[in-house]
Amino acid sequence: MLFLYKRINSILSEIARLFELFAILCLSLMLIGTAITIILRPFELSFYWIWPWTIQLFVWMCFFGFFPIYMNNSDISVKFIINKLDQQKLLISSIFIELIILGVIGLIILELPTIFSSQVGKIDGVITPWGYELERYTLSLPLAFSCILIVINSISKISYNFFKVFKNN
Repeated sequence: MLFLYKRINSILSEIARLFELFAILCLSLMLIGTAITIILRPFELSFYWIWPWTIQLFVWMCFFGFFPIYMNNSDISVKFIINKLDQQKLLISSIFIELIILGVIGLIILELPTIFSSQVGKIDGVITPWGYELERYTLSLPLAFSCILIVINSISKISYNFFKVFKNN
């Protein structure tokens, strides 16, 4: 069980690093686009597509960053309470926390069909190098990927902690 947990955790950690890289890339491209806009203003030059791409990249940055924040335990928590628990209660509380996470992410996943079905049409100005505008549903794809990865990680943590709880008894 430990080998499987470590293997899954290793794969998810690599995916989290990749998602973090995507989020940083989105931020970098946003900053470059904004800098170009500011620098070219005195010359009365502007590119119509920079603003829509900045919005698209901001949304992607947030949603791609969602999974690495969870995976790296960078979220807000009340560790001062949990750190006072003994080992057995700590394991049980971590299972409980992961169940809450699964519940919240489960609600998001249940809403994904509604989210995707309401995002129809093209995003005006978000033009690809091939000349096509991106579809609106592309805004939420990173959210869906992050949610699925969080579910996999939570199930892995719950399984591992259940194993540890029953192994200790």
